[in-house]
Amino acid sequence: MSRVQLWSCGGGRQSAGIAALIVEGRLPKPDHACMIRLEGEIGTVWPYVDTYIRPAMERMGIPFSVIDRAKYATKDLWGGADGDTLLIPAYTNQSGGVSKFGEYCSGEWKREVGNRWAAEQPGWKDRGVDVWLGISWEERHRRRASRKQWIQPVYPLLDVCPMHVSGCLAAVERVGWPEPARSRCHFCPNQGDEEWGQLTAEEWESACLLDERIRQVDPHVYLHRKAIPLRMVTLDRKGGDLFSGGCTSGMCF
Repeated sequence: MSRVQLWSCGGGRQSAGIAALIVEGRLPKPDHACMIRLEGEIGTVWPYVDTYIRPAMERMGIPFSVIDRAKYATKDLWGGADGDTLLIPAYTNQSGGVSKFGEYCSGEWKREVGNRWAAEQPGWKDRGVDVWLGISWEERHRRRASRKQWIQPVYPLLDVCPMHVSGCLAAVERVGWPEPARSRCHFCPNQGDEEWGQLTAEEWESACLLDERIRQVDPHVYLHRKAIPLRMVTLDRKGGDLFSGGCTSGMCF
């Protein structure tokens, strides 16, 4: 019995590219598609998915499941053995200079959530599952092996249709869809000032409140790379620093 082919959609540029390549027949049809609802995504992500990606998959007979993070995640903002490790890649000035935390949110909120959901699907663990991840060629160093035998990551934009983000956007254009925004949470520290400036007033306020909430636990931690309270940041939108926060793809896996 063949392994289940499960495409894990992230809702951004690589995901739109994978969807377009499936529509074009350049990638095979997966057995199932899924996307995790994080509840912190910027406001453009789900409208794009629900208008273009999800209907296209369903027209091709590919089921598209939305997985609620809150149902399957065992960690919220803090994790680690003692529950005192911040999961998001925020900044700290505790040592005098500014340094950056590691990124654990994608593992806890996406990979593990998706694995738990997949394990519940009848017969999938027995068959084995290949999870398609949208990592494009410029981020091929992010390829990882799975710790579990029954569920393994595969990389269609590396191994089947090797492609940069620009190729994904070209495929999106060919099928007549608008260019998607980079998918991300509105509070993600991996945003440059241009992206911080793209948030709605409601998203900005929510991020500021989270920034303040984090410092109630650790007074040296900040969401912005300047390591000052987000409310005090004067955004520099002229520096061309769209990805200066450290993320080029928006595909957190």
